[in-house]
Amino acid sequence: MLANVDDAVYGVQGKRTVWQTLISEKYFKWTLLIPLLAVLSVFMLYPLFFCIHHSTYESTITGTTAFLGWENYRAVLHDPAFWLSLRNTFQILLLSLVGELALGLGIALLWNREFRGQDTIRGLCLLPLLASPLAMSLVWNVLLHYDVGLVNQILLAVGIPKIQFFSMALGKYSIALINIWQWFPFSVFVLLAGLKGLPKDSFEAAKVDGASAWYTFRKLTLPMLSPLIMIIVLLRTMWLIRLFDPIYGTLRQAREAETLDYFVFRIAFSYFDIGIGSTLATISLFLTMIVCAILFRQLMLALGAAKR
Repeated sequence: MLANVDDAVYGVQGKRTVWQTLISEKYFKWTLLIPLLAVLSVFMLYPLFFCIHHSTYESTITGTTAFLGWENYRAVLHDPAFWLSLRNTFQILLLSLVGELALGLGIALLWNREFRGQDTIRGLCLLPLLASPLAMSLVWNVLLHYDVGLVNQILLAVGIPKIQFFSMALGKYSIALINIWQWFPFSVFVLLAGLKGLPKDSFEAAKVDGASAWYTFRKLTLPMLSPLIMIIVLLRTMWLIRLFDPIYGTLRQAREAETLDYFVFRIAFSYFDIGIGSTLATISLFLTMIVCAILFRQLMLALGAAKR
């Protein structure tokens, strides 16, 4: 109704100015989005199109030289180093996800009761999340160092030989352990919040019927928590596909264990091959979108099953 009044008024007084149109009742809600769209254009859309544009050129740090079309993509897909980095990325992703969910769910179940000092313990559990991933990886690089690392010194003290944590064989597992240590609190608090919100009537009925704790967990707790588990998997997958900081802080020279994002960094900013680097970054983006679209569909299915 107000929009019609505005139109009538401006129809009598003359043509609207741009500002009058933007602040009118009809368009004001869209006007509020202009700052957000401007920020997205500068910090997301422009870099995206810049990257896609350079992926079709033979481009270096000094500028573009020739249009190649799909040649950069063909070269990347035939490069064994690309497939190795992709395999490493998904191996670390799976190890980290399984570890974070298992540890997070176990601790959430343990903390789903009242106990003395619970606020202090939960506060301390948050500390790994507050630290910078790069800073934490540098700290772990020192702790797990083969010669001077505290962990190896403790192993020697108890009669166990030192371990080369960042060797070609163990490097990926060490990176996964660093990720698990830093990010398992995220799973803990999401799942703990879910446990606190579960309906108690169902569990009391199961207890009256004589159901075991394991049966109750499988048939009640886990299905009810499945939407939250899928949310954790979706968010952590988006972050883990773009894993960079722990690799940079620990396995910088280990080509056999580098992830896809570190491979992009090495090609673009060590070899200054902007064309191939942009191609790798574009592939990484669309790969993340595809994987997350599949996980998002599973999340919607889990939410639908939970409502039923």
